[in-house]
Amino acid sequence: MSLDDALKNIFSPDPTQPGATSSLQGGGVNSSPTPVLVRMCDVKPEAVSWLWPGRIALGKLTLVAGDPGLGKSFLTLDITARLSSGTPWPDRRDEPNPVGGVVLLSAEDDVADTIRPRLDAAGADVARITAIQGVEFSEAGTGKRVRRSFNLEKDIPALEAAIQQTPDCRLVVVDPVTAYLGKTDSHRNADIRGLLAPLSELAGRYRVAMVAVTHLNKGGGSNALYRAMGSLAFVAAARAVWLVVRDEENPSRRLFLSAKNNIAPEGTGLAYSLEPRVGDPGMAVVAWEAVPVTVTANEALTVDQSRHDKPTERDTATDWLRELLASGPLPATEVKGEANSAGFAWATLRRAKERLGIRPRKSGFDAGWIWELPKGIAPEDTHEGAKMLTPLDVSTFGQGEHLGRTDVVNGVTDVPAGWSESSWAAELERKAACCESTNPALAAEHRRNAAATRAAGMNPKKRMEPA
Repeated sequence: MSLDDALKNIFSPDPTQPGATSSLQGGGVNSSPTPVLVRMCDVKPEAVSWLWPGRIALGKLTLVAGDPGLGKSFLTLDITARLSSGTPWPDRRDEPNPVGGVVLLSAEDDVADTIRPRLDAAGADVARITAIQGVEFSEAGTGKRVRRSFNLEKDIPALEAAIQQTPDCRLVVVDPVTAYLGKTDSHRNADIRGLLAPLSELAGRYRVAMVAVTHLNKGGGSNALYRAMGSLAFVAAARAVWLVVRDEENPSRRLFLSAKNNIAPEGTGLAYSLEPRVGDPGMAVVAWEAVPVTVTANEALTVDQSRHDKPTERDTATDWLRELLASGPLPATEVKGEANSAGFAWATLRRAKERLGIRPRKSGFDAGWIWELPKGIAPEDTHEGAKMLTPLDVSTFGQGEHLGRTDVVNGVTDVPAGWSESSWAAELERKAACCESTNPALAAEHRRNAAATRAAGMNPKKRMEPA
């Protein structure tokens, strides 16, 4: 072999030769990433397998989203009970339903006084159902066994062990999924995709249906795919998304509607209500209607929105930006990328930034700009019954004394920078409407301040700051 051929073999080995590597790659070991390939002719076609035909697939992630208080947990426990006992699905009452085991992750309900009684009322075979209460591990240094809460960031192996220890497991319920994210930011697409990928892989490997429950965000709009709480990656990762909404014509009736289904034709929805159990009026059970529902998820959201004060695009962007920055500051470039993914125009987001009082700052001499929420603005808690805290809501002193709220001078609120008197008055009136049912006293204060600000026309104490 000539010297030229020897040098060529060292620096540019023939990739067609088995095991061909450069001697510069660490003793003949190729450290470069290589593709994992499969030829389509070697793939055996398979039909999608179903837990609930046409609605919840085996081996896939399904998302169930809805506002607090609509009975989403009742719904998932009804599904659990039907699977564990072999009870037919409500839209297939004459077809057999194979029995299977279930693993439950529930962060909001107690297993003894809530979950077990509801399962009993629904006719579940509780011997087939397992609930994960946390994880145990040996403490470093001491070897002592300690317990902590389960989270999807670290505990996929523990979930796999639970599936293995549950005979014929066919369903895993995570309710709500946002309670099990660990330190993962629920609003960052890349982080959520990285978190959900192992969960989806686990579902496929064990052929179990993975059902994750989440809440709806407070943004407006009738596109159901943009209403799930947190990152759009939740919706993107799920093969099917089901929306639970209240029937505006009958408040006790809930609609179970398809918002997305990538693995089956778009089907009809169903309706259910929570009714007293026969012989035990103190316990509610899910009562399904036999007739399908033809209204779509987007249509139902449009009806729901039209019956309330419709938020503007800026309102929606403001709520989204507040949630995005809830976990801490982010580079402006990353905020812009997330905004594009969520469908917000950059101009709209800049106006939302001004509304929240965000003042970008440099992270270093040659670094980019950083966006961060001002002190006193807290994010919305994702658990049921929580309420949004704004600068006007945060109280650390006695009645009438607030930290992080606008000042009131002679009945006129000190208008924040970036707001006109009329727009700030409108914002106060919007806040009043939002908290009317939960905090009437605060709503009344908002309305008094709005009236005083509007009447003043021009507040002499308004802070004049450069654009």
